[in-house]
Amino acid sequence: MMKIAIVPYVTNGRVSQVGHDGYLNVFKKSRSTVLKENLESALKEAQIPAEVIVDVDHGDLQALKRKGVNLMLLPSDVAIYVDYSGILSNEYYKLSENEYEKGEVTHIIEYIKAYHLD
Repeated sequence: MMKIAIVPYVTNGRVSQVGHDGYLNVFKKSRSTVLKENLESALKEAQIPAEVIVDVDHGDLQALKRKGVNLMLLPSDVAIYVDYSGILSNEYYKLSENEYEKGEVTHIIEYIKAYHLD
């Protein structure tokens, strides 16, 4: 079973956090929640066995890899601050603005089919 992590924030320095996930409207779902729900639905429809989680390690890709995460989804504003040491290029996917803001998953599913399925 594949394990996918959405990384909405990254810790930059000791106390600085980069990324945006929520909205000012408390009744609106966070971006990562919408993306997770859409991705789970698309994976189920494509019959790809996978678990989707939202990262709580604040962008520590090495820790996520040790926890068995196969693919890390990085919003464009977070991707520039992440430490990629020890991470292969097929182990992360940089989300476009549209994918993260609107929860569009078509290209993500295509990427998974191309690089993560045997």
